[in-house]
Amino acid sequence: MTGKRILCIILICMGALSLSGCNSIYQALSDGTEKILDVASDTVGDTPKNTALDIMDALNEIVGNTVLTSESSLQGERTTGIDNYVGTYSAEYEDFSKTEYLFGGVDVEREQGNELTVECVLKVDSGTAKVFWISGSEKPVSLIETDGTYKETITLSSGSNYIGIECEDFTGSMELNIK
Repeated sequence: MTGKRILCIILICMGALSLSGCNSIYQALSDGTEKILDVASDTVGDTPKNTALDIMDALNEIVGNTVLTSESSLQGERTTGIDNYVGTYSAEYEDFSKTEYLFGGVDVEREQGNELTVECVLKVDSGTAKVFWISGSEKPVSLIETDGTYKETITLSSGSNYIGIECEDFTGSMELNIK
């Protein structure tokens, strides 16, 4: 098999996995992509590797954006910054029972760096609400679940990273700012 065929097979498999929703398998492949492409570039040179990385970045962006809750489905108002990882979100909730994925995406290496400062003010009148961060196939990390203010810098890992809110019969409000 030629190097170009190998690269095509890798890209087709990754695209199929991302479209089929196999996130943990896709995450594992994404994490190992650099090693695979290094071996391929040793065989056929750097041009196919660079092209494949560009295609991979484009696919990651498309796949990453599909996970985010659409503007029309959001309870509040979202404004994104330089990319989908940063911005502001403000919402009032009344007896709301859903999960909203507000910011994030899939990147092998985020151009703006891997640190985000997350600031959140959560007011819980009734029900439950949990602002979370999920990275790759790891379990979600709760950032704040009660009335109060949260501010911390988080370090994104390679692959998928999302910040959202999970609500159950939630009445209250949230202000979120990510820089």
